[in-house]
Amino acid sequence: MSHAESRRRLTPFNITMAYATFGVAWGAASCLFPAVLAHQTFMYDAVETVNHAFFVFGTACLLYLLIKRSEGEASRGRESLSRVNRALKTFSGCNQALVRASDELQLMQEICRTIVEVGGYRLAWVGVAEHDAWKTVRPVAQCGDRDGYLTDLDLSWANIDHGRGPTGTAIRTCTTQIVQNIKYDPSWALWREAGVQHGFASSISLPLVGRDRAMGALVIFAAEKRAFGKEEVKLLEELSSDLSYGIEALRMDAERKKAEKEILLLASVLEQSMEGLLLLDSDGTVKYVNPAIEIITGLDAVDIVGHDLATLGVDEESGGFYRYLLDALEKGECRSGHFIHTGDDGDFYEIDATLWSIADNSGAVNNYAVLIRDVTHEVKLERQLRQAQRMEAIATLAGGIAHDFNNNLASIITCTEMARDDVPPESPLRELLDVVLKSSYRGRKLVKQILTFCCQGEQERQPVQIDPIVTECLNLMRASLSSTISVRTEMGENLGLIMADPTQIHQIIMNLITNAAHAMRHKGGMLDVAVENVGLDTAAVSGSPDLPSGRYLKLTVKDTGHGMDQKTMERIFDPFFTTKSHSEGTGLGLSVVHGIVRNHGGAISVSSKPGGGATFEVYLPRIDQSGTAPGAVGERADLSGSGSILFVDDEEDVVFGCKKMLERLGYQVTTGADGLQALELFRGNPEGFDLVVTDQTMPRMTGTELSRELLQIRPDIPVILCTGLGAAAEKAQLKEEAEQAGIRELALKPLDREEFASTIRRVLAGRAQG
Repeated sequence: MSHAESRRRLTPFNITMAYATFGVAWGAASCLFPAVLAHQTFMYDAVETVNHAFFVFGTACLLYLLIKRSEGEASRGRESLSRVNRALKTFSGCNQALVRASDELQLMQEICRTIVEVGGYRLAWVGVAEHDAWKTVRPVAQCGDRDGYLTDLDLSWANIDHGRGPTGTAIRTCTTQIVQNIKYDPSWALWREAGVQHGFASSISLPLVGRDRAMGALVIFAAEKRAFGKEEVKLLEELSSDLSYGIEALRMDAERKKAEKEILLLASVLEQSMEGLLLLDSDGTVKYVNPAIEIITGLDAVDIVGHDLATLGVDEESGGFYRYLLDALEKGECRSGHFIHTGDDGDFYEIDATLWSIADNSGAVNNYAVLIRDVTHEVKLERQLRQAQRMEAIATLAGGIAHDFNNNLASIITCTEMARDDVPPESPLRELLDVVLKSSYRGRKLVKQILTFCCQGEQERQPVQIDPIVTECLNLMRASLSSTISVRTEMGENLGLIMADPTQIHQIIMNLITNAAHAMRHKGGMLDVAVENVGLDTAAVSGSPDLPSGRYLKLTVKDTGHGMDQKTMERIFDPFFTTKSHSEGTGLGLSVVHGIVRNHGGAISVSSKPGGGATFEVYLPRIDQSGTAPGAVGERADLSGSGSILFVDDEEDVVFGCKKMLERLGYQVTTGADGLQALELFRGNPEGFDLVVTDQTMPRMTGTELSRELLQIRPDIPVILCTGLGAAAEKAQLKEEAEQAGIRELALKPLDREEFASTIRRVLAGRAQG
């Protein structure tokens, strides 16, 4: 018999039966054999034997119960020891996972795997307590769910039916929930069928608690009933506590890393910010400055950090800023202000500063912050905008004045020219009339300058090459330049062309060179004139950010004269503003230049400082096509002519002078005081006129409106439109409305006799050919 077979036979029942058999046999032998040998009665001995047998059987049953109980306790002890050993292995494996963990989800998954694979449990999973309206318990890690039990699991930790199960209760109450028999436990009512189908017999739900609130639960299922003893539960509770601590530690570490990343990002923002930041204590000592402060102030951080504001404010130019901050600190005020500083290079720059207090957790204010913005460029743009608005307003006013002035000049010039023709050359009146004409022509030139400033005195444009004009202007000016002024030119290679009026470009260059020479007339100096091709980026950073995308020619005129302060530079483009004496200039030069440049789609900028000379930069749009020289002017035509003209103007003196002038040239002239009167005259005799000459700006009906009405009556009637405003707007209108309005030519006031007569002959000749 093998040892195993022997152990199988040594059961409580076998031991009891052996004891009973041996006891009965021994009793019978001890009672019957002596009686037989002593010839005693047999009955008496039989009774003794039966009593002895009952005693033996009773003690055998008691022996059986004792052995059976002892064996049960030993079996349960071995089973309990096995479970505790299983829990210990699980606990040990999970602690190793806790030590190695670097990620929250990874830790949960490793714990679940260890519980199932090392502990031998059926399923382990971790659910997170969501704080949504349903208070959902969401599984985030599991091991052992081969059949998808957790996929359709509907759990809550709220105090509702789906939240009163073991897991929901464990989370809600932060207590361990043990179910030793899932099949009959009422808390499993909603999930019992699915649990039994998946082979679950018992469960334990362990809350994961952090910061005095449940984060979720660790849930373990076993395949056998009553799988969780006291010692095992104690170990698993300790495991859940360690897991809670591990999760909390990982979350805190993640928050710390996030905070560190945010701090690094914030530090990077401060370090790379274009706006300066100073941190001060309550005594005014600088604790921190970012690199932008060094750029804005020109001071190194080592010269600022650790120093008192009082020691930084000794400089007269920038000391006001630091004294302002000290005063705010002493009074405990939060302030904002605007300041002007002088940089290391002597240039002025403007800053906006805002100071505010920084309170600690207790609310005490021990530190202050100062935000500094360099607003020099913004202020410059604002000044440019104000200047542009001022120029626009002045241009509107000047245009209206020029219109009225032109009407006055028109009659003066026309009547004076006719009077001069009637006076013999030797007459003293001839000299007086020449003075009147000379003054009138000077007034006409002045009006043209005003109209150019208004961007209205535009001539026909053509492709123009700048460098020959620069050379021509310098040659013209060379004789008048002081010998103490040196001229240096620099012309770029492959210079492009611009679409412009050559006369106006000549005017720009002459004005700039004249002003530069005037600035150096006493002490002499260097006059630099340069032309180069530039791109938009180069132009944009030059102080002209409103330039559209494209390529430009840049004309630079630089002098080393007395320079200008900021206040002067803000007004140099204003009409009639001048730093020259009354006899040296009218103050229209730079305003005219500004108007021409703007009218050509360009921009002009100036930089200067007292004693440091001035630099003017002009940007003009560049074109690619080659320029062609304008056609030669034909020989002067005969001024006389014939035909019937309807002349319309609301200015009586203009009507009188032009009527006389045209009649002297051989024309028959009918006049109208306004558009309505002229329209009635034309309706009365449409075929009686060969030409209509009308002013544009008249009461009740404008010249273009009159032309449209005339066209309705007689489509072939030619019309010449006279205007005292500039030609740019009128020409644009003429191109758009020529067919509708019937306008053939445009004449600018004041009317020059030769030019006006040539225009009339050209229109009448075109009508005859048509």
